[in-house]
Amino acid sequence: MKNKRTCDYIAEAIQNEILSGRMEAGQPLRQEELSEKLGYSRMPVREALQILEEQGLVRRLATRHVVVADFSERNIEEIFDMVGNVEKKALKDLAEMSFEWVYSAEGEDAEEKFHEFVYGTITNGLFRRLLETSADCYIRFASEETEMGKDPEQKQLRRNKLETVHSAYCRKDTVVMEVALEEYYRLLTENVKKERGFEK
Repeated sequence: MKNKRTCDYIAEAIQNEILSGRMEAGQPLRQEELSEKLGYSRMPVREALQILEEQGLVRRLATRHVVVADFSERNIEEIFDMVGNVEKKALKDLAEMSFEWVYSAEGEDAEEKFHEFVYGTITNGLFRRLLETSADCYIRFASEETEMGKDPEQKQLRRNKLETVHSAYCRKDTVVMEVALEEYYRLLTENVKKERGFEK
């Protein structure tokens, strides 16, 4: 991924609190309090809040105050469905153009490399930014910060799904590719829902 700035680390820490449900919808986020709590000056905290606003994790009120956005079970499902659909479309288009893709599902960064490849090939700036944001925020949280996401068996299962996507891509078998990608995103969705207490 990209080189991280101080504000990126701050945003990531707050993302984890919001996506896990430890920060509740409507909870105010004040720069001064966050600066003191996290041990950073106000400038990178302000920048982090802007990042979180772009990611849809917080919203700015008419009063200019910032509060945690609402994340219902349905919101979580919609986010991962949308991102999965954009990736499916991108991979299907690339497969039809016979775009070469060398990928290995081995290593700790296999998932990160998968998503980097997909959004790295997208020329539409809006879709590319959507996938970058999703990988940096939602996918990272679901795969690295949730209890299920850290589970070695599930990590291997997710890597297997991505290897199936790659193998199907190389054969131009878009049906198998789409099904495997849907299963991968279903796992991520379930991780976040379980972490937030929506699923037992």
